This record gives sequence, structure tokens and C-alpha cells, in this order.
Amino acid sequence: MAVDVDDEVWSPAVIRLRRAVNLVNLATPFGLLVARLGRADVVPGPHGLLLAKNFRAKVPAPRAPAVTIGDVVLLRRDDDWLARHPRMLVHEARHSFQYSYWLGPIGFLPAYLACSGWSWWRTGDFAVGNAFERRAGLVDGNYVSGPDDPRLTRVRRRLRPRRGRR
Repeated sequence: MAVDVDDEVWSPAVIRLRRAVNLVNLATPFGLLVARLGRADVVPGPHGLLLAKNFRAKVPAPRAPAVTIGDVVLLRRDDDWLARHPRMLVHEARHSFQYSYWLGPIGFLPAYLACSGWSWWRTGDFAVGNAFERRAGLVDGNYVSGPDDPRLTRVRRRLRPRRGRR
């Protein structure tokens, strides 16, 4: 039985625009180069993404199940894992849009790394306080299990203003 996960649908025109921007800003060509260096098999995927399956290189983000560069999703997991986590590609498509908004790797990567550092400093986790990951959907990206996840509770406690102190 197929599960419909496309509650967030982008029009073909919007996807074509994103793909054109990510081509011009060199994010997608850079992603294809990284995929080739990681000996991945690149195939078309949903949401106008290119899936680099069986990515084997140690960088970037060695623990992440998927990393997006432009319209290229570097996948470290197999098709069975992806079938059990169907929202992951929606999360990665949102990152692809972020690349187009942030003018490709030159703008996106430093901003993403800065947000990761901020997140780690504030929360002890590179993702849960990262604005890019939050906007892409922490649950969809498998960073947290839901709104009651203990990692989010810790973030809320740390960021909550303390009453009575000035």
C-alpha cells in the first residue's frame, strides 16, 4: 500500500525555477561532483531532486542519513530505509529550496554552518536549534520523533526567559 506524503505540493513551474536557480548558482553541479567523488549512482527522484544512492564518501556530515547540495540528495541509506521514512525527501526538497534562496553554496553553506554552531552552543545538538533544519522540518528529517521529543523539551527550557532575573 502506497502512502501519500505529498501534503506539501510544489507546482512544476516552481520546481523548474528552483532547479534553474540551483544550476546557475552552481549548487547542483557541486552536488553532482560530490556525488561522483562518493561513487554514488545518481537517479531522478521526487520533487525534482536527484538522488545520489549508495553515497560512500566520509564527508560531508558522516552521521547524517542524507545531505542535500543544490538539487542533489546524497543518500547513505538503502531504498528500504527510505520507504520507512517517506517524509525525508520532503525535508531534503526544502533544503534544496534553501540553496536557491541563499544563492547556492557560497551563501548557504556558511549560513548553515553558523546556524549549526549556534544550535550546538545553545542546545548541545547541531540540528534541533538550527534554523535551516527547523524550517525544513525536524520530524520530517528524523532529527526528532515529534513535538514531545526530549531534545526539543531541553531546547525549550534553555531558551525560555527566566522570570525574576534582570
